[in-house]
Amino acid sequence: MADYETCQQNVANLAVWYAANSGARNEATTRLHLIDTLLFDCLGWTREYVIAEERFDNQYTDYTFVFPRRMLIIEAKKEGIYFDLPVGHDRLEYSIASLFRTSPPLKLAMEQVGGYCQRRGVPFAAVTNGHQLAAFIGSRNDGLSPYDGIALVFPSLEFMSTRFIELWNTISRPAI
Repeated sequence: MADYETCQQNVANLAVWYAANSGARNEATTRLHLIDTLLFDCLGWTREYVIAEERFDNQYTDYTFVFPRRMLIIEAKKEGIYFDLPVGHDRLEYSIASLFRTSPPLKLAMEQVGGYCQRRGVPFAAVTNGHQLAAFIGSRNDGLSPYDGIALVFPSLEFMSTRFIELWNTISRPAI
């Protein structure tokens, strides 16, 4: 597992690389070029703790993180699926209800991964297109819907770089 400082530099490097190499990648290439780099080089996860395309009830999760049990599911979207977020805001927390009203693609992705978490009893969920990321509690045990909560939203790789401590404390292997 890479250390915090190395991961912090890696996300800054990824932001610079992406600024020069953004494009119209399909989901598989987005995963290869962006999401895998973000997860494994920038957030300290190692491949031994990840199950790719795990099947359950004829549905497949893109990434299931097991440490020591299933703790996090990440839904990957292609680079061109943008999550519409308020411009000019540097907030990290948004109500999920407001995100659902603002961004139909984000709503669909969050409902998809939230459903996976609820059916499998996995507590944490995230969606990413490689350059944006939203993380939330995917399966709650307090009688409320996960969609009544908040999500931590990283609207760009630059934001991930400048707010790296929050990203690290949210979704890195040590945080989970």
